[in-house]
This record gives sequence, structure tokens and C-alpha cells, in this order.
Amino acid sequence: MPQMMSAIYPVEFLQTSGQVTIVAEAMSQVRRIYLDKPQAKIEDVPPGYFGHSVGRWDGDTLVVDTVGVKEEVLGYKDMPHSGEMRIRERIRLVAPDVMHDEITIEDAVVLEKPFTYTVGFRRLTGYEMLEYVCENNRDYVDENGVTRMHLQSK
Repeated sequence: MPQMMSAIYPVEFLQTSGQVTIVAEAMSQVRRIYLDKPQAKIEDVPPGYFGHSVGRWDGDTLVVDTVGVKEEVLGYKDMPHSGEMRIRERIRLVAPDVMHDEITIEDAVVLEKPFTYTVGFRRLTGYEMLEYVCENNRDYVDENGVTRMHLQSK
């Protein structure tokens, strides 16, 4: 976190009672956002790769607060961070098949001011998540030098 949210592989969002689960096809990553619960104090959260995320709905926007990301986990574009990093997100549909995640990283130890960026997701209607195995080798470099991914066709 937050790099998981910038994945080049498909990501699936599942809402169940009390939780939003995000499954990334790459490396079969799973992130849980616990709904309508208070965030724990940073010092009480055991550090992990995805941290501890809590969220709440504000109208049509999922507002998420994440703390407890291990310092060894590289952040956005390999940005370093301390154990004091806090990630705030605002996730919402901006069109029927387009979702934005506005991500703000706060870390007074290594950042002069909060850093905000937005990632976008496009709905892949009918796509089925695939098992991630390193030897899939679905990435390729096209004739313009851009890394792309072969998607399963139906």
C-alpha cells in the first residue's frame, strides 16, 4: 500500500457486510477495508504490507484511512516512508464504468506536506480474474516500447 492501488493487473472490489475486499490479480494480493469502525492508534497496529484500513461511506464515496504499513514496503513510485505514514483515500465512480481513487499520503517524518494523486480504474465487463503465477508471462513490450499485458479473450 499504496502501490497495490496502482497495479497494472486487474483489481476486483467486493463489498460484503462490514467490509470492502480488494483483490489484485497480481500476486493474488488481498486488502480488507473494515467499514464503520474506528481506526486504531498507529502504535497499536502491527506493521503489515497493506496496513490496517477502515472506511465509511460519505454519500457515493468510500472514504478510507490506512495506517500501519511496514517501513520496508516501498510506497508510491518507491517513495520512502516512516511508521507514521497515514494514507487517506476517496474512492468513487466518476462514470458508469470508471472509478477514481484519490490517494493522499501524509508522513510528517519524510514529507514536507501531504502528497495527493489519483488513479483510475475502468470496468472490464465479463472479465474473470486469473490465477497469478510468475510464469504466466502475460506482459510484453509493444512496437513503441510500452509494456502491455495480454488479456484473456472470450
